[in-house]
Order: sequence, then C-alpha cells, then structure tokens
Amino acid sequence: MEKTKEGLSVKTKIGYGLGDFGANMVFQSVVLFLMFYLTDVFLITASAAGTIFLVAKIWDAVSDPMMGYISDKTRTRWGQKRPYLLFGAIPLGFSMALMFYTPALSDTLKQLYALVMFLLVCTAYTVVNIPYGALTANLTLDSNERSRLTGYRMFCAVVGTLFVAGATKPLVGLFDNPVLGWRFVGILYGAIAAIFTLITFASVRERVQHNEAEEYRLKDIATTLSVNKPFIFLSIGVFMHLCAIGVLACMVNYLFKYNFNKEDFIPVAFLSMFATAAVAIPLWVFISNKIGKKQAFNIGMGLLAIILVVLYFINQFNFAFFTGLFVAAGVSVSTVFFSPWAMIPDTVEYSQWKTGLRREGIIYGFFYFSQKLAAACAGFITGIGLTLCGYIQPKFINNMLTAQIQSFDTLTGLKILTTLVPLALIICGIVFISLYPIDEKMHKSIVQKI
Repeated sequence: MEKTKEGLSVKTKIGYGLGDFGANMVFQSVVLFLMFYLTDVFLITASAAGTIFLVAKIWDAVSDPMMGYISDKTRTRWGQKRPYLLFGAIPLGFSMALMFYTPALSDTLKQLYALVMFLLVCTAYTVVNIPYGALTANLTLDSNERSRLTGYRMFCAVVGTLFVAGATKPLVGLFDNPVLGWRFVGILYGAIAAIFTLITFASVRERVQHNEAEEYRLKDIATTLSVNKPFIFLSIGVFMHLCAIGVLACMVNYLFKYNFNKEDFIPVAFLSMFATAAVAIPLWVFISNKIGKKQAFNIGMGLLAIILVVLYFINQFNFAFFTGLFVAAGVSVSTVFFSPWAMIPDTVEYSQWKTGLRREGIIYGFFYFSQKLAAACAGFITGIGLTLCGYIQPKFINNMLTAQIQSFDTLTGLKILTTLVPLALIICGIVFISLYPIDEKMHKSIVQKI
C-alpha cells in the first residue's frame, strides 16, 4: 500500500462533496417524492407502487455488490474508481428524466413503465455511486481527515437534499398541469446530477494506491463480510434508521395534506428539517471527535425518537410549533448524513486486518445496498400501509386532479405510519449501532498493523 502524508486540499474536499449534491438530486427525489408521485400524479395504486420499490431493490441486491466487485478490479489511466463517474454521469441524468416523464398509458403499462424506469435509475445510480463512495478510502488513510472529508461530502448531500425538499413542490407548481411539472423536475434534476458527477471526476485524484493485485473470486465477498462484524452491525443499524426516516419522509406528504389540510406546509417542513441538518453537521463532527462516532450517532437518533413521540400526540396544527419540531428533527437527522460515512471507511481497514485483502468496493457495495434496501422497504411499508389504511387516491374531475376525503380510520392510520412505525425502527437501529466496536484507539492500532 502506497501512502501519502499530505492533507487533502479544500478544492479536493469541495469537489468530492459536490458529487453527493448531484447524487441527492436522484436519491432524495426517490426517498421524498417518488411514492407520492406514483400514487397521486401517475395514479398507480399504493400497493403496486410499494411493490415496485421492493422489486427494484431486489435487482440492487445483485448490482450493488457486483459493482463493488468490478470497481475493485478496475485499473485505468483515470484511476480505479473515477472512470465510473466519467462514463456513468450522462446515463444517470437521462434515466432520472425518464422516470418522471409520465406518459399517458393504460394502468398495466403505467406499472410496467414505472418499474422499468426505476430499475434504470437504480442501475445508473449504482454504477456512479458505488465507486464514488469507495473513493473516500482511496483519497486518504487518515481517520480524522476522512471525517473532515465526510463532513464536506455530507454537507453537500444535505444541501442537495434541502434543494430537492424545498424546491420540488414549488417547481411543479409553476405548471398548471402537475404532469408537466414533474416532467420538468425530472429533466432538471437529471441534468444537475450528471453535471456535478463530472465536476467530482475532474476535481479528485486517487492518492492512496492499494498494491495487492491478486485475483479474487466471488466467494471472497462472503469472506469479506462474514469476518467484519463492525460492518454488519453498522449496516443493520443504518438500514433501520434510514428505513425509519424514509417512511417518515414519505408520510409527511400525506400527513399534512390529509390530517392537517396544510399541504403548503410540506416544503416548510422539509426545508426546516434539512436546512437545520446542513447547519448541524459541523456540530456532530465536533461531538463525534469528542465522544466517539457511535455515541454521537445514538444520541442523534435518540432525539428523533423523542420527536416522533411528541408528533404522535399532536392533533392541532400550529405553524410555529411544527416548524420548531422539524428544526429539532433536522438536528437529529444530521447524524444520519454524517455518522455512517465517517464510520464505514474504518470497517474497510478492519476487513483488511482480518483477511489480508483490501476490498473497499465490496464493503461499499453492500453498504449502498443496505441504504437502497432501506429506501425500498420504506416505500413498500408506506405503500402497503396506505392500502391497509384504506387510502383513497386523487381522481381526475373535469381534467383536474382532485384529492378525496379520507375516513377517520384512514387518518389514524396515516398518523401511526408517520410516527410509531418509524419509532420502532429507530429503537432497533440504536441497539445495533451500540454493538459497533471500533473506536479511534482501535482504528489506529489496526492501521499500524496493516
């Protein structure tokens, strides 16, 4: 292994971080709005939409780790991971535009189109973001420098999320026909994703060269993961937390539209949460360096659990109160943007220490898979939950999409889906994160040994 002692430049950190701004044009559009778009604009049934989420992620079960496997074996004049940013950027942008195109089709063809387009988006995202995530381990070996690099990356990720959360509804609202509005959003976000991915390619160089060139077989994937208990605990914990946040994010659209009849508060809720999350990242970097990454992560998610309990018992809308509640949620959610990405590179060295092989592509591939599976399960839980609640979709009346009145039982179900279901997932996530064993002292010892 060839090491470099110099720290990373601010230009490199910003350039790397901008890649996640572009990626979140795609990822957060799926997490925050795709379910709502499919049920309330494309008019696919909630159960079908939930199933589409799940099926797409079965494909990810194959494509994510395989992409990690392929990227680990890649050697080009552009480096090991960077070529996939160069050649994957344009397909990612086009697939994003197609996903929100909304063609006029029969119900069956709508479901097929949504599934195929979602599969294309998932594949393009995998080709770009598995190597992108693994770049962290190829840019520096220093744990604290990785934390700083992750801070830049996650700040850009939160700003990207903030843009999607706050701008999407107003952008759609620029058009009288929401179909045209969502089509415009798909094209715009796809273009941004492609451009910022190319900026990252041009801004970074792979400074850490991993010299082992031996071939490895697919069974090495099982070996790499089975001995890496820290990675397993981290992945399961992050899966639980992201699934909880995914359900919450999906349900915010329905909760304020139907329970509180305040659909115009949805952008305010998302903006309050994600703007605060962006500002709070340096706070969690500081706390993490003081008390440890695991401890900071659990404190943040514990705060979100308390907020969900409060939200469950609130039945009257108050603008100031709900804004404050989502600001507090943003402080909590910020840990999910920072902590996992500060912890995962340390599991790469743990795996190398245990196996003698450096397989960051495999590790990042499965870590991305756990994230995407969380998004899929969040969508599936939301879709099935909406169906079980008796949710009635909007209908075209006089060529206008018109929301339908929901029953009391349906409204109660929407509240439970928004609060108690994510709460249960967060509690499970905290348990698994508590089992993660790597701290700064242990990581330094591992790096010295390898």
